[in-house]
Amino acid sequence: MSVTLVVNTAFLAEIKDSNTTLWYRLQQIRDGCESRAPRSVVLHQLVELLNEVRDLLGLQFALEESYGYMEVASHPNGGVTVPAEQVRTQHCSLYLALNELAERAEELQYRGWVSQRVDDLIAQVKWFDLQLQDHERFERQLLENARTAAHRTV
Repeated sequence: MSVTLVVNTAFLAEIKDSNTTLWYRLQQIRDGCESRAPRSVVLHQLVELLNEVRDLLGLQFALEESYGYMEVASHPNGGVTVPAEQVRTQHCSLYLALNELAERAEELQYRGWVSQRVDDLIAQVKWFDLQLQDHERFERQLLENARTAAHRTV
């Protein structure tokens, strides 16, 4: 008998829907990266937002891993293109990448910033955001596939 990791659709959907502050702060980061404000202002905003999002995302991932995924003895994986285990393991690397970005932003702010280095940080934040959006898309795909499979078995 094999054990397969699957999403717990009700809990994962609820966890995602209930963390509106995280999604709002991520949008603020996106807006900040596109801002035409002086780089010193953008950097100050990024320091605050990256630190807050790091805490919010850490909590989000902890809740998702505790309640949003479960192991089952067998599960028909019809149509699942990204295995749940692969998606869940992205949490660690995404969190560590965000932590590194927050630390870089703080270092730039406290050691003296240079416009080009802030631009480099912004590019890295945008790259991280794309990776996080891909992760969220994969989790939504897992949720949809689980819902579809549940309807087929009813």
